[in-house]
Amino acid sequence: MDTKKKGFFRYENGMVIILTLVFGFVMFDRFALTNLAPFVNPELGLNNSQFGFIMSAFAFAWAISGFIGCLTSDLRRQKKKFLAVFVLLFSICSLATGFAVGFISLLLIRIVMGLFEGPVLPLNQSFMLVQSTPSRRGFNMGVMTTSGVGLISSLLGPIIVVALATAIGWRATFFLTIIPGLILVFLILKYLIEPDMESFASTSAPEQKEKVKFTDVLKNRNVIVTCIYSIFIIGWYVTMLSFSPLFLTEVKGLSPTHMSFIMSALGAGAILWGMVVPSLSDRFGRKPIIIIFSIITLFAPLGLLFTPASSPLLMALCCFIGWCGAGIFPVFEAAVPTESVNPKFASSAVATVQLAGELIGAVGFVAIAGILADAFGLSAVMWLCAGLMVVGFFVAFGIYETAPLVLERRKAKLGATAK
Repeated sequence: MDTKKKGFFRYENGMVIILTLVFGFVMFDRFALTNLAPFVNPELGLNNSQFGFIMSAFAFAWAISGFIGCLTSDLRRQKKKFLAVFVLLFSICSLATGFAVGFISLLLIRIVMGLFEGPVLPLNQSFMLVQSTPSRRGFNMGVMTTSGVGLISSLLGPIIVVALATAIGWRATFFLTIIPGLILVFLILKYLIEPDMESFASTSAPEQKEKVKFTDVLKNRNVIVTCIYSIFIIGWYVTMLSFSPLFLTEVKGLSPTHMSFIMSALGAGAILWGMVVPSLSDRFGRKPIIIIFSIITLFAPLGLLFTPASSPLLMALCCFIGWCGAGIFPVFEAAVPTESVNPKFASSAVATVQLAGELIGAVGFVAIAGILADAFGLSAVMWLCAGLMVVGFFVAFGIYETAPLVLERRKAKLGATAK
């Protein structure tokens, strides 16, 4: 791809589109199983505890490999080839999901798949960091991690996989997932340019040669608080996506088709809120926006609980509003940690927050949700999700403000008062 082109067809836009498709497909594959759970679980004889354990094991593999991938990303000189290989391997695992014959085989396939999907985001971020125009770096990251995922995984994903499963079966649906994977591998190898990490490092921070120490990151209050907060919001996010399809079909009695449209409302919400929430946090502050939208997320689980099955549109609206939580992710997971520590520790801060959320929140609470569902019914899962965000709401009060514009206004106000 010609890096000298101007306008829409310049390399940067192509890079953003390709990496957005890559990460969107990662999340599409990750949660395809949850959208197909009403088809898969009865055939394989899975109960809610087993299904929750499969999703937890996947999250554990994702968290460990993603954390290692983030820390070692700068050591890889052939990021493009590594990215292509990981995309190919997790696509093969997605196809292999269609061959599962029971709990153990499905568990092993999804664990291996999680190991291959975990490093994709750190590799994507390396391209974004180096090859984005500085003024567009945050925007590009937001498009890739939130809006793109909302469109591909959450909005289109449920509708596509449920329609295919209804027409040709869930196994054939997983077999077909190899096709977009192969297309993405081709696009990566054909169009992406290897990021020059050494040149970027020398121009962005030539004076910083010290080795990154985790103790410096872990001593920071905002890193500690966002790690705790991530446990609850990521637990809410993954648990909602994992069990909502089952709740809608088994408790509310909706058809898989109606379920898929309600789930797609989450994707529509992610697209909108993924742009709105970070922008509001730039203007009004990270802390107040995280606090306010943490409470608004309650619309999703409580809306599903209390809205009658005869009002699927109202359920979809509640999900759309409540999925504002997806827009909080770029704020607490990237903006707050990176603005709170020395720039040379930024990647480690982000990796630490992500690890805490995935390893404790996604792994622990999804497993707990499965156990609760078997013991008390799937409605208990919705109450768990609501409780997680109530706790997250209170945790968010421990964050101290980092938004540059807000801090500048405070400084100017103090200066005016002093005069």
